[in-house]
Parts: sequence; structure tokens; C-alpha cells
Amino acid sequence: MKNKDLHNDKTSGFKTPDNYFETFDERLFDRLNDERKIEGITEPGFSVPDHYFDTVEAEILGKLEPPKKTPIFTLNTRRTFYYVAGIAASLILMFSVFIKDNTNDEISADMVESYLETRDLDSYELAELLTEAELLEEDFSVIETSYNEDLLELYLLDNADIESIIE
Repeated sequence: MKNKDLHNDKTSGFKTPDNYFETFDERLFDRLNDERKIEGITEPGFSVPDHYFDTVEAEILGKLEPPKKTPIFTLNTRRTFYYVAGIAASLILMFSVFIKDNTNDEISADMVESYLETRDLDSYELAELLTEAELLEEDFSVIETSYNEDLLELYLLDNADIESIIE
């Protein structure tokens, strides 16, 4: 048979005689009964010394080493747990008392001022940053000062840039 035709083979490849499995049990039992029985053997093929099983247990136990006594440590789990919990609580209390948190969550006025100077914010963006609660009349007080025209003119002439006035 060629390897090409293996997939087309419908037979199992094994053949048994007709009625082989129907008569197998009968033939087996007939053969077992027909064989010669072993006769004439009165003693087994091995011997055991007298009183062997009486002394074997004592000999085996004599060869074993006595078990070593190991110390037994009792663990008082509750007492140990209380000690460990007390130590942990005291350490937490010690760290919370002696280590102070020096962080300040408030923003200083200098930080706000530098932020406003570095950013290009127009008046609308500044108004969005402020809330109504922050805009109280008490915070904005108008300082009334009296100006003398001569002093004002003298100040402007001394401190003002002519080019900035012209623009």
C-alpha cells in the first residue's frame, strides 16, 4: 500500500479469526483447568528462622536513634501582639509630635505680585481671577489728597519723560 492511499483505507489493519471474542473466555478457562496441577510440593521455597517475628520489632527499634528533645517555645500571641501594637503606637505618636510640618499653604503677596507682573493680563482676565467676596468696598479706600497745581507741574517737569507725554 502506498502512502498516498492511506487516507482512503477503510480497514483497520488488524484481523482476528471468526468468533474469536465469543469463545475466548471458554477456551481460557479450559486451558487453565487442563494444565498440570502442582503436586508434591509440601513446603514453601523459603524458610524463616524460629521466633523471627517475635524479635524483629525489638531489633528494629534498637537500631533506631532516640528522638532528640527539641525545646518548645510557647508563643503568647496576644501578649506579643499587644507589645508590638504599643510600640508602633508610641512610634507614631512620637513622630507626629516631634516632627512638625512647617509647610505654609498660603500664597505670599510677593508671589502674587511677581505672577501678575510676569503675565500679560488685561483688566478682563484680572476681573475673572477675583471673586465677588474679594471685592468689598472696605478693601478699596480712596485716599483723598490735595494737590497744589504748582507742585504738580514741578513734579511732572522733573519726573516725566517728554516723549511718553507726547505719545
